[in-house]
Amino acid sequence: MSQQVTVDYQGVSIQVQAKCDTAVHSLCQIDKVLDRIHKTADKLETSKVKEYEAYLQKSKETIKEKIEAFKKTLEKYKEARAYSVNNHQPDYQQFINFTNKVQAESQELIRTVNELTGSKLAVIDQMIDEGLLNAGQETTQAMLDKLHGVISISDDVLLKINSIEDVSLRELAYREILKNDKLSFDEAITKAQEEYDVLLGKQTKKVIQEYKEELTAKGITVEELDKAKSIDEANAIANEAITDETVRKETLKVIIKAIKDRGFIVDTKKNLKIDKERNIVKLVALKASGQMAEFEIQLNGKFMYHFDEYEGHACKKDIEPFLEDLKNIYDINILHEEVTWENPDKIQTQKYQYINKNKGTN
Repeated sequence: MSQQVTVDYQGVSIQVQAKCDTAVHSLCQIDKVLDRIHKTADKLETSKVKEYEAYLQKSKETIKEKIEAFKKTLEKYKEARAYSVNNHQPDYQQFINFTNKVQAESQELIRTVNELTGSKLAVIDQMIDEGLLNAGQETTQAMLDKLHGVISISDDVLLKINSIEDVSLRELAYREILKNDKLSFDEAITKAQEEYDVLLGKQTKKVIQEYKEELTAKGITVEELDKAKSIDEANAIANEAITDETVRKETLKVIIKAIKDRGFIVDTKKNLKIDKERNIVKLVALKASGQMAEFEIQLNGKFMYHFDEYEGHACKKDIEPFLEDLKNIYDINILHEEVTWENPDKIQTQKYQYINKNKGTN
């Protein structure tokens, strides 16, 4: 028998763990900007430099806290899942609740990462390039002079500016008030946002190119980044691409483990190939007796399996336990199966000859 089936799947554990890994990776982006501050600032002890450092450290801590909270939920999810698999009377509602919670927290984690990286880091980078970070100390002194009676500044305006969380936008708003202390808060923040966007625009092309280089180094296609119109959009695309590729790699590992348990031999050096044009990974596993299992793992939550060289319906003895292992051991839920084609007769194939059954004969 020969059978080819396309499967829609959901690997909850794999997917949410991949998002966690992406969040951890984002901490490196913040560290790079911190390093630039240390290397570029003329006066490391100025209050403004410390303010930027504190802002970036707070961003790191926010992400770390969410990662730790997420890990705890993930462990509870795994416990609930194991109970559901092993118990004859599983608490399905508890399992569903933890499934929903772990997925929601993983989404929130990535949202936080995208918010605290991307454009906010790019603007700080550009402010360093233009010397605005050190100039911030002059802004502080000028603001103090004005508060001491040189020129009156509205307490309400100052209070609102001080409450701006984004340190760069806050600094730019201070600078607008120094230019014209008659501005209302709304006027100051509008002008500051315009300057913010100018600084951001100067970084956009550079940052998107850096994302492309990072993805290319990881073997990930970068076409989607050509569609990005902003750093935040490019940042979200890059994070999603990294997460998706991690999911595919982990899914491939799981399939290899599961198919080996069915007695197949997997030679990853010869029978594992990447089809860059179709953006899929191909894997072929063979048995010494001649049976073959071929897989294609895609990025869109699908994989195709093709079992060949079986007599009659004997391949079901390998397929059914293989799919059960994916579900029960590796937490991959099969959402939908579509039989592409099926032939009940044994089909001889010369496509893969990496196991020579006639070795040693003349």
